[in-house]
Amino acid sequence: MSSQLIKKLKNKYSGKKALMVGLGLQGGGVGVAKFLAELGAKVTVTDKKTEAQLFQSINRLNGLSIEFHLGEHNIEDFLNSDFIFKGPSVPWTSGPVVQAQKKGIPIEMEMSFVVENYPGKVIGITGTRGKSTTTQLIYNLLNESGFKVTIGGGLPGISTIECLKEADENSWLVAELSSWALSGFHAKKISPHISVFTNFYPDHLNYYKNLEDYFYDKQAIFQYQKKEDIFIANESLKDLIRKAWDRKFFGGKQQTAKNLVPALFSKNDFPYKLTYLKGDHNLENAAAALKVAEILKIDKDKAVEIIKNFGGLPYRLQTVGKKGNIIFINDTTSTTPIATIKAIDSLKDKKIILFLGGNSKNLPSEQLINQLYKVEKIVLLAGSFTDEILPVLKEKYSDKLVGPFNNLEEAVKEAYKVAQALVPTKSGEIDLLFSPGATSFAMFNNEFHRGEEFNRIVEKLT
Repeated sequence: MSSQLIKKLKNKYSGKKALMVGLGLQGGGVGVAKFLAELGAKVTVTDKKTEAQLFQSINRLNGLSIEFHLGEHNIEDFLNSDFIFKGPSVPWTSGPVVQAQKKGIPIEMEMSFVVENYPGKVIGITGTRGKSTTTQLIYNLLNESGFKVTIGGGLPGISTIECLKEADENSWLVAELSSWALSGFHAKKISPHISVFTNFYPDHLNYYKNLEDYFYDKQAIFQYQKKEDIFIANESLKDLIRKAWDRKFFGGKQQTAKNLVPALFSKNDFPYKLTYLKGDHNLENAAAALKVAEILKIDKDKAVEIIKNFGGLPYRLQTVGKKGNIIFINDTTSTTPIATIKAIDSLKDKKIILFLGGNSKNLPSEQLINQLYKVEKIVLLAGSFTDEILPVLKEKYSDKLVGPFNNLEEAVKEAYKVAQALVPTKSGEIDLLFSPGATSFAMFNNEFHRGEEFNRIVEKLT
């Protein structure tokens, strides 16, 4: 099947002018550019980042006939293309994208392109939190139960489009889908065969006008499902889904599967102890994965064992070092206040020194601020979110504040000194929790770059 599919795609795209908008640093853009070049398309890559910033990504495309136009977008690149592939963080409202659409130039996105062309079955996972962990859990279930399965979507370092080369009608793709990736599903009016919606919290309000717009992109995970498709959702989403069925968010458009009833899950649906993962939110992720196992008729005892013993993903409440009684925990993927609240709750029996701050996503912070009484000290990292909350923090927790720092190494060293003073005896332990609750862009390329730097500093220190 895959050779037929690749042949079909070569016939369609060979010799055509393809523009890749947003090369990025996580591997997705690199994979798309490479795939299109291998199909025989004439590929141009445009990105507002400079050559120096994109050095690693450009290096991975060495030897391929690809042109790079970097540091800015040139409208001519857009208007002279036969088709465009848009990176997930490039808005549909971007001027050149809008002008290309007006001219009738097709605009693709990697994940909607993959799902539209995938010959097998797709399990798509979305949600504000937990989608990466749930994606990995479901992949592990299928992989260890003998399915022919690939993992993909928004996970760093993965090029999902490559899976089209090997996939056939017996293949399964388990894909993490961000709201940005799902915006491309609206454009195609497609949804995955099995859709999992983990939860919904305020996020990305630096990108979306309001929560309704953010939810509208998320709902593409189920909006276009057909009668034979399956929808699995967190119990907390019942009302939002019902409103979507009532067309509150559909803008009056008829949906495909009006009577599709989601299979609901809650943390109580996984009444087992997780060996490595912490917190109620991970019990919800485990319950979602178990629901998929049930639908695919995977032996329940085997499924529970696979889920229970999952060691967790990097950068999500990951213990990365220990020195004496001081434990370093990397939760850099916490880019929202709600994520930091979940992290604090997961370690509720421990003494915590919290690294907090970075750039703002225009999200409500009051709930997080009210929870900070649970931590011993707050080590602040520079950024617009930190500037927003600093006056309130000074008022409520002046004795807990350390910083702000615009150098991560200095922040970690200072936090370590503070921790040493707090645990003078061998009996107590203290967690240095790196869960900033904001984006990394004040000081780093992205949250993974921030996480790598934290690990490097901890390794030196321990």
